Amino acid sequence: MLSKKDLGGENMKRVLELTFKTSLEKTFTLQIQNPKADLSSDIVEDAMNKIMKLNLFNLNKGELVSIHSAQYIERSTRQLIK
Repeated sequence: MLSKKDLGGENMKRVLELTFKTSLEKTFTLQIQNPKADLSSDIVEDAMNKIMKLNLFNLNKGELVSIHSAQYIERSTRQLIK
């Protein structure tokens, strides 16, 4: 039987996914790689409001008008063959 050492261990990746509603009633999702793990909902909401205010994106889906959701996505990868 293979040990954890033989399998190369596990690798955890975290993404912060920010989803906005647009003026055309669509959604736009922004994914941030390797965010801090302890961000509060207040900090994330403040950042999302600043992103909307700056109008950084030229979207076919319309302008960002409101916050839809925010979530951490964590993915664990375990290599079997190197």
